[in-house]
Amino acid sequence: MNSEERVVVNIDPMQSSWNTESINPSADAELASFEGSAVVQVVRGDAHRADAEVADLHAATVVITERRIIAVDGDNSWSWLVADLAAVVHGAEDSWTIFDVPGISDFGVAVPVERVDEFRALLAGLPDVEVRYQQSRDDVHSFPPPDPDTGPVPLVVAAAAPIASASLAPLAVAAPSSHHASSLSTASRELGLAGLDARSISAWFGDHQVLDRVSLHMGAGQVTALIGPSGCGKSTFLRILNRMHEMIPSAAMAGEVLLDGHDVYDPDRKLTDARREIGMVFQKPNPFPAMSIYDNVVASLRLTGVKASVHEKDDLVESCLSKAGLWTEVRDRLRQPGGGLSGGQQQRLCIARALAIKPRVLLMDEPCSALDPTSTRRIEETIMELVAEVTIVIVTHNMQQAARVSDHCAFFLASHGTPGVIVEHGPTDAMFASPQDQRTLDYVTGRFG
Repeated sequence: MNSEERVVVNIDPMQSSWNTESINPSADAELASFEGSAVVQVVRGDAHRADAEVADLHAATVVITERRIIAVDGDNSWSWLVADLAAVVHGAEDSWTIFDVPGISDFGVAVPVERVDEFRALLAGLPDVEVRYQQSRDDVHSFPPPDPDTGPVPLVVAAAAPIASASLAPLAVAAPSSHHASSLSTASRELGLAGLDARSISAWFGDHQVLDRVSLHMGAGQVTALIGPSGCGKSTFLRILNRMHEMIPSAAMAGEVLLDGHDVYDPDRKLTDARREIGMVFQKPNPFPAMSIYDNVVASLRLTGVKASVHEKDDLVESCLSKAGLWTEVRDRLRQPGGGLSGGQQQRLCIARALAIKPRVLLMDEPCSALDPTSTRRIEETIMELVAEVTIVIVTHNMQQAARVSDHCAFFLASHGTPGVIVEHGPTDAMFASPQDQRTLDYVTGRFG
């Protein structure tokens, strides 16, 4: 393949169907590039209607050329041919756009709020592309602002309904099915602690296998640490636990993930239900930078369509920020932008946001890797407090951290080009004091890795 070519994937994760084509990005004249964007999917309802829910699938940079709309994240790309677009549907009160392409439905992109008008003007200028707008609350939409000469853009659906605002950046959770969205008390009901069981998990990226029949029990109300050198499949395993792996182009997996005995990959189980019960905090803090601290926490409610009074939201914000160890530091500036916090505070804000809809399991992918020692200590204190009410699985390269915060450890290893496997797992004290496998001893004592 030419060095300037890349494989572009159009993927429908819900249907597990995808196709690829080789393209040369330099062959198309680039019109604009939008960093800080995301690939999105409608997770409930019709994109045209106000009650539709849209969730982010993957962070990306969006590039518009004369022939294509391309979302790029490293070696992964998604592409839509302009000639294939039957229409585009813009979110009336959010910055997402869904592409109407025969055979590939409910997918699109979200761009930064400050560049929405520019993005939509470019799409409106593409040949033979019909532009539509989603029905909005009270028939008032904010993107783009109504033209003073022509008035508001006509809406395609007349039925009025409350809109569930979608996020503009990846969240740790996705929207649940409608029976969870009736009230705050329903979504916030106390759930029992849940254990996770991974059974014979194998994973691939295209033809490359990265995990081979990995099985692991992650006990309810405990912290399980996944340790091992880079490239052994720890983060892939973590993403498989809440079905994020399937959102990656060309990705595949085999095996079962049981949450309280129920397979999250069961065809009858909604993706969004699994993602609500199994939340995630990423390596790099990803608060909505222009959104206030307060609104960052309650963003999960809007994404999941949960209605709450101002009093209920106030209580939730204080509770979640307190659990994340952040309340005393920010209670006097809740209306200031979340992007103005320090790195450690932003990570704790992301934890608070993930806790807002009461996940039963919280996955953490190296949450302290980019933080200073003081922030790391505070995150670790938060983990040890949270485990009383949520099961935690954490990936870490810091052996001291694994020893401090976890109850159980699993040591992953991939050697000589083979897929990752679990060499040994068990209680943390035993794993560090008297491991059964020499490779485990060598790793935890720093002889390699």
